[in-house]
Amino acid sequence: MYTVCWSPKGGSGTTVVASAIALRHQEPHTLVDLAGDLPAVLGLDDGGRGIRDALADDTATTDLHHLATPINEQHSLIRRGTAVSVPPQRWHECALHFASNGSYTIDAGTVTTPDDIPMPLLQHADQRLIVLRPCYLALRRARLTSHFNPDGIILIDEPGRALSAHDVASCLDTPVIAQIPCDPRVARAVDAGLLSVRPPRSLDPLSRL
Repeated sequence: MYTVCWSPKGGSGTTVVASAIALRHQEPHTLVDLAGDLPAVLGLDDGGRGIRDALADDTATTDLHHLATPINEQHSLIRRGTAVSVPPQRWHECALHFASNGSYTIDAGTVTTPDDIPMPLLQHADQRLIVLRPCYLALRRARLTSHFNPDGIILIDEPGRALSAHDVASCLDTPVIAQIPCDPRVARAVDAGLLSVRPPRSLDPLSRL
């Protein structure tokens, strides 16, 4: 099984959400970074060969696990890499590999156009989750990318917002499957490099995804 997380607007918390979903899996699970921020959030070194590098050359998809860096005993990270161009067919091969081998969560970061995410990764995903704050600009951008067909919305609740979870779900015709409070303890856990060790309880609603 694999899950893809993205947001139509930067700063929505996609990387933290993807990390929390992955780290709550009890079986071996791999985080795949397409946005570039996961190493920093998890307190790991930014450098190293990544998925874009492997797919840009002749590395077999069956060997992608060699790119993984351990996060803990059960979880690992495949970095983004630095290669600029990856042939579309390679992303298709990669998506088929993820769909049939192991368990993955992909952080696709901010996605506003089809060029921002390899479409085969969405087409073959078991679960497509859009991460949103309940603000007009995020909702407007999400409407422009509705053809990505998310299966569910992860809503980051912020005090004082006029839009409700019902408003967001109705506008996108997609269910809100988890609501996460905007919690300063999450930022402190990230700053201290403790997200993978002691995630705040406010992230608990992601444990069932």
